[in-house]
Amino acid sequence: MTISERLIDDLKIAMKAGEKARVEAIRSARAALQSAQIEAAKQKYDAEARVIEVAHAGDPAAREAALAAISADSHAPLAPEAQEAVIAKEIKRRYEAAEMYHKGGRAELAAKEEAEVAILQAYLPNMLSVEELRPEVAALIAELGLSGPASMGKLMPVLLERFKGRADGRSLSQVARELLK
Repeated sequence: MTISERLIDDLKIAMKAGEKARVEAIRSARAALQSAQIEAAKQKYDAEARVIEVAHAGDPAAREAALAAISADSHAPLAPEAQEAVIAKEIKRRYEAAEMYHKGGRAELAAKEEAEVAILQAYLPNMLSVEELRPEVAALIAELGLSGPASMGKLMPVLLERFKGRADGRSLSQVARELLK
């Protein structure tokens, strides 16, 4: 079952149970997925249109016919990885908002954002904890032969690629800083 399907099912359940915070978080996530889906369809259409423009540059009638034949299906589902990326982006946005609220002395709004983070994290695969990351990052540092804080710039892109979808950037950065002292 995809994230979108789970969100729809969970929305129905939350609405019946009267869980307003959960309903709000799920609706927000669904809206973000829908926006990403429309944006992906737009990008696909634009790419196909550019190819047609180049291929039929000298023949306006053929160009118009080819452009009319391509589809901008905004209902095509996003790939599971893309759905996970959208949810992860929503979680990150809420983390940042909660931080700003804490700095601004708005604990009630920060708590709301943190509650939404907890709700949305259920839709992503379990992330590795800092303790689970430490040995893997240490092995990677040894494998790459890196040492010292100056190596962060070389290490982070490798870590982000290797642990994509399995760990968040903050945890990776924290572990890397600890191990590169």
